[in-house]
Amino acid sequence: MQTAETDSFFSSICVDRCKGMCCDPWWGIISYGAVKRAGLSNLEGFRDELVRGIRERAGRIVKNYVTSEAPSRPLFTSPERYNVSIRDIRVSGTTITMEILAMFAFRCLFLSPEKTCMIHPSITDGEIRPPHCGFMGAPGVRPNEKGYCRVIHAAGSNGDSEITKALDTERSASLAHYAAGVKSAEEAADRLMLRLRDYCSANYPALVDMRKGSPLGRNDPCWCGSTLKYRKCHGR
Repeated sequence: MQTAETDSFFSSICVDRCKGMCCDPWWGIISYGAVKRAGLSNLEGFRDELVRGIRERAGRIVKNYVTSEAPSRPLFTSPERYNVSIRDIRVSGTTITMEILAMFAFRCLFLSPEKTCMIHPSITDGEIRPPHCGFMGAPGVRPNEKGYCRVIHAAGSNGDSEITKALDTERSASLAHYAAGVKSAEEAADRLMLRLRDYCSANYPALVDMRKGSPLGRNDPCWCGSTLKYRKCHGR
């Protein structure tokens, strides 16, 4: 259980050593699925769907991260950077299922120019942050568990050199994700579309060549290259 003593210790590490690094920017991460039917027909419509999906996930974060005051105050406005990628693509017939990883870089409205959290319990003398906002670095959290903080882990069991190494690792990862991102949901969707086209061109060219955006006919050769008619292969 976290005590006043550990509160003080972790506040000191976060404020004095990290200087708000995990909030500068603050990364919101959501994994979700998207489905494209009828091969690569109507790509413009699917791009619009991707844009809406990305915006919806970013908006969900903005909506959920508010202070517990009355009235509440939002921590974020819109993302400063979008780093969205496809983690997995699966094809069944002419249906393409994708697993999307969306990372959003936000600027917290309560991070001071000195990189101090202005709603941290050590400053406000009470917890008004959203529940998950204060979860990073919780005592007892182990690697790969939700809320794990490499810096807090190093501070609790290792020397100063390990803390410095952990800080460098976190800083490098954040900078790399930020540099790989784009400025808008539209640009992020365009990257997903390019990845989808490249994947289908390399692995399922028949999905790219579908005529007039229509699914394959029952007697057309199957897209998988089996030499069977579509109705006797993946069209069953």
